[in-house]
Order: sequence, then structure tokens, then C-alpha cells
Amino acid sequence: MKLQQYKYCLFTAFSVLLLFCSCDYKMSNFNPDLIGDQPTVLLKTYADTSLTLPRIAAYANDHKKLDTLIYYAEWLKNYEENIALSYAQKAYDLATEKNWNFPRAVSLYRIAGIKGRKAIFGEDIEDAMVDAKICQRLIRPYNNIYWNVNINNLLGYLFKRKSQLDSARHYFELALNETEKLKLSGIDPNEFKAIILHNLGTSCELADTVNRIAYYQQSDSLYQTLELPEMRTRLMLDQANYFMWLKKYKEADHLLNRCSTLAKENNYTDILSRSNQIKGELFYKIYYKTDSLIYAKKAIHYLQKCLNLNQENRHNALEFLGMTYHLSWFNDVEESHADSAVRYYRLAITRAREKGALSLVKTASNSLANLCAFTGMNCDTLLGKQIELFFNNNYAALVDTITSHSKIAYQRINKVEQRDIMVAAANKRKNQIMIGAAIFALAGIAFLFLYQRQQTRRLKAEMEALRAQINPHFISNSLNAIESLVNLGNAKAAAKYLVHFSRLSRQILNGSRSATTTLSEELKTLKHFLALEQLRFRDKLTYEFMVDPGVQAESVVVPAMILQPYVENAIWHGIKPKPDGGHVQIRVSQAGKILICEIKDDGVGREQSKAMRKASVLKHKSMGMQITEERLKAMGQIKGSQVEVIDLVDDDGKPAGTKVVIQFKYQIKKTEKL
Repeated sequence: MKLQQYKYCLFTAFSVLLLFCSCDYKMSNFNPDLIGDQPTVLLKTYADTSLTLPRIAAYANDHKKLDTLIYYAEWLKNYEENIALSYAQKAYDLATEKNWNFPRAVSLYRIAGIKGRKAIFGEDIEDAMVDAKICQRLIRPYNNIYWNVNINNLLGYLFKRKSQLDSARHYFELALNETEKLKLSGIDPNEFKAIILHNLGTSCELADTVNRIAYYQQSDSLYQTLELPEMRTRLMLDQANYFMWLKKYKEADHLLNRCSTLAKENNYTDILSRSNQIKGELFYKIYYKTDSLIYAKKAIHYLQKCLNLNQENRHNALEFLGMTYHLSWFNDVEESHADSAVRYYRLAITRAREKGALSLVKTASNSLANLCAFTGMNCDTLLGKQIELFFNNNYAALVDTITSHSKIAYQRINKVEQRDIMVAAANKRKNQIMIGAAIFALAGIAFLFLYQRQQTRRLKAEMEALRAQINPHFISNSLNAIESLVNLGNAKAAAKYLVHFSRLSRQILNGSRSATTTLSEELKTLKHFLALEQLRFRDKLTYEFMVDPGVQAESVVVPAMILQPYVENAIWHGIKPKPDGGHVQIRVSQAGKILICEIKDDGVGREQSKAMRKASVLKHKSMGMQITEERLKAMGQIKGSQVEVIDLVDDDGKPAGTKVVIQFKYQIKKTEKL
């Protein structure tokens, strides 16, 4: 009887484990390149969401719903990219709800690719970058060569759009090296090689003619062999653009004519639009060089053809139309061309500000201001308002757009991180409880051991959750400051503030996946934060950093974002209440195996600050301090972290500020193996 009971318990335990392990929907064999293209008549049907979405919703099987959404997103990505984006987003939402990580990653890959392609100027590329990084993190455990190649290539493409060419080439080279392993999976690597070589060519420095042309030639040869006319036509566009930069105008014109012909024959609307745009820019450059009116007319003709195709994000076509009319007026062609230049500059600025295209708004605004000032004409009527008001409104809207993009991107990555941390912790708890319950009939000791492991992992997950909550605290303060400066009409300070905010945000994003960072990166983040605070407090705040020579700032490891809440507290509760302002000093030193970080201010002191806060209607509660104290409390059980707050007094015994001393174990970052 006992033997039968043991067999029953063992069978039950393995049944529970099998059931639990089978819950994940891996979809690990999904390869978009093998699903085949669909005829236009079917694509038109798939793009009609009023028909497809109710039909998908009626499926009883969630696996089938998810598969259908992902396939439709892949088929429509070059036909109706906005509809493809909506299908991919719905697939991601469903996969997230079911906690199926592989289809989550596949959906994010398509979302990031479409967003990156739509972000012509790279100004709002951060949102796509967030999706790509989350996708990379989700796909890594599967060690799938096909997806490693695709994601590295996508990251290279996004970094190229951000004009970070070194990072772009790094990821393209990683992708190219991985293609050799595709043969082992039964996949022909040549199409991947052709695309990656094409991307490597476009990511070369402009002056690196030898490598750029070599990459283009290798890619073109593979495109011809593989009979990929669309990709080859896109390569021709990039080659023509580069020839134009080299001032080889005849070669560029010849390639653009071939592109236009192939685009018309194969109905490549976006390629035809871009070909017309580049051709318009080409003839503008020739007109600028020769002053020949025939080239001005050609530039206007092709730029207008680009706009007539009604493609998105053609802001630079509008700008070049403005520049062409501007130059033709300067050459005494027609007086009305000045009015046309103003109109096109206005359209370029208005459309570019909606996408957060900072560089284009800047150049078009300068051109417009110079035109109105040089001609002496009254531009107010053409702009619909006073020129100063037009610039102020567009700048304010541009700031809103950029900060909105950044806020949404960082809120999304924080939300995803916190959700993944909580889901991981919950799943691990569930794992341990289910396994423990199944095995408890066989061995109670095993249950206790597994439960202890679960408790340790839960503590680590909670520490990560505390860290992930700090980022929104920065965003809230920074965006409030930008909004205040814009409302006051202080455009110069707002622009400076926006640069620091962008750099601070990038530091936070780069460190968002790790609980620790190096001391040098921590201090760099702190310097951006203090620069932002100094812009807000002006002469009321000064600061300095002191790092002892023996401290290896580039190598020593500290908890990420650990000092900022204390510095913020010193400013808000020590310096701000002081009428004549004050000074914050950050000093880092080493005492044996201990790293000592001191944050010292000459503010009003804790007692006076507490009394002033009680009397004040406005309350400033430092959530960052609370979160940091919880983090340090949790870390203290592991690393021996210590925090001491010291009230400073002058020679007369009066309050003279506060000093916070934080001690960590002096730990050198381990060298990563390449």
C-alpha cells in the first residue's frame, strides 16, 4: 500500500511540473522570412481592421489569435505600416497578458522596426530604441541565431538613425558575424549579408569613401544574385545620395533616374517619393552652384512630385522648396518667390515640430528669420501671426513634443521593468510553492530548502523594484522645470535645460537594466542633475565634486542612482530655504576596503528646515529618499552599507548645514569577457 502511495505522489508531482512547464508559448521556430508574401488583394483585406479584428476576437484559442496578429503585422509591414504597427501592438498586449515571452519579443521587434522607419529625423527614435532593447532582453534566453542576427541588425539601424555611427557599426558587425552560424540552422545567410553590408555602407563616415563604396558593391552583388529588385533599388538611392555629397552630380542623377523607373514599374511608392525628394535636393545644389534658373525649376518640379505622393515625414522636401524659392528671389528671378519661400518654411517648421525634428526646425527657422529680415517684407500675414509669436509657439510645441516622447519612452521602460520584476517574482514564488507542494509528500526537507531559495530571490526582485521606481522621480522634476521656462518665454534657458534633461535621461536609460553602476557614471549622472537644479535656482546654488586621487572612479562599483536623492534633499531642505542660497559639496574617498561618499551642504540645517516645513502650506516629500533608505536597508543585510546624517554647527554653535556620509564596500567591477 505504501509503495502505491509513493507512486501516486511521484506521479502527481511530475504531472504538476509538466503542466506548469507547458504553460509558456515559446513560438521559437517562427521565422518571418519563410512565411511568404501575400498578393495585394489579400493584403487589402488584411488591412481592413473593421473586418479582421472582430474575426480574430471570435477565435476561441488565444494561440491562434496571437499567431494571426503577428502574421498580419509581418505581411503588412511594407503595405500599410500603420495597420501593421497596430496588429503588432495588439499581439504584444496579448502575449504580455499571457506572459508568453517569445511572441512578446517578436511583436516588439516588428514594433521597433516600424517606429524606427517612421522616425525620419531620429529625434523621436528613443521609443523605438526602448522596444528594441526590451526585445533583445526577452529573446536572449532562447539563444536563437536567426533572431540574434535580426535584433543586432535592428539595433544598428536605430543607432544609425540617432547618428551614433560607432554603436551602429558595432551592432552591424555583430549581426554579420552571426550570419555564418545561420547555415547550421538551414537558413541561407546571403540575404542577411546583403542587407547588413548595405547598412554598414550607410553607417560609414562620409569621408570614408573606400569602405563605403566597397560595402555598397558587395551588397549590390548579393542583391543581384538573390534577385531582390526592391532592396537593390533602395541601395541605389543611398548610393545616389552619397554621390550627391561627393558632388558627382551626373552619377547621382543617373542612379536616381534608374530608381524612378524601377519604382514606377514595381509600384514602390515610398522609393519613388524619396527618389523625387533626393533629385529635388540635387538640382537645388546645382542651382546654388550655377545660378541657372533651369535647375531651380527642376528642383521645384521634383520636390513638388515628392509631396504629391503624400508620403509621411517629407519635412525636408518642404524645407528645400523654401530654400529654392529663397535663392531664386535672391537672384532677382521673381518677387513672389519670397512669399513662396516663407510659406514652405512655415509648413516645414510646423510639420517638423509635430515630430520633434529639432535640427530641421532650427535650420528652417534661421532661414525664415534671415529671409524676413533681409527682404524687409512683412511676414506676419503669410505666417498668420507675428513672426516672434510664430517662433515662440513652434518652439514651445517642439519642446512639448520632445519631452512627451522622452516621458512616454521612459515611462514605458519603467512600466515594463516593474511588471517583469513583479511577474518574475510571482512566477518564482509560484514555482517554488507548486514544486514544494508536489514534493512535500516525499520529502519535507526539500520543500524547506526550495522555499528558502524562493525567499532569497524575492528579496533580490524587491530590491530591483525599488530601483526601477526612481526614474519617474527625475522625469517629473525635469519636465516641470522645462514647462515653467517655456511658459515664461525663456527659450534660451529652456533649450539649455532640455540638453541637460536629454543627457540625464540617456544616462538613466543606459543604466536602467542594472542595479549597479561605476562611480564615474554615477557622478556623471549627478553632474547633469546638479546642472539642471542650478539652472532652476540660478545664483542660489553652487556645487563642487572632490574625488580623492586613489579612488578608481572608472572601476569601482556603487548602487545605481544612490546619491541623487540625498543631493536633492540637501538642495530642497537645506539650500532652498536659505535666503542667500548655498553650496553643495560631494566628496568621495577611500578608507581601506570602504568607499566613503559625503554630501555636505551649508544650508539652514535639519531643525530649522523641519520647522519651516511645518509652517509652510506647501509640502515637499522626498519619495526618492524613502526609496533609497529602503534600498540601503535591504542592501545592508548583504553588503554592510551604512548611512550617517551629521548636523553641522558654526563656532557659535548655530546650525551651519548638514552632512550625509554613506559607506559602501570598495568593490572593483569585474572585467567582462568578450
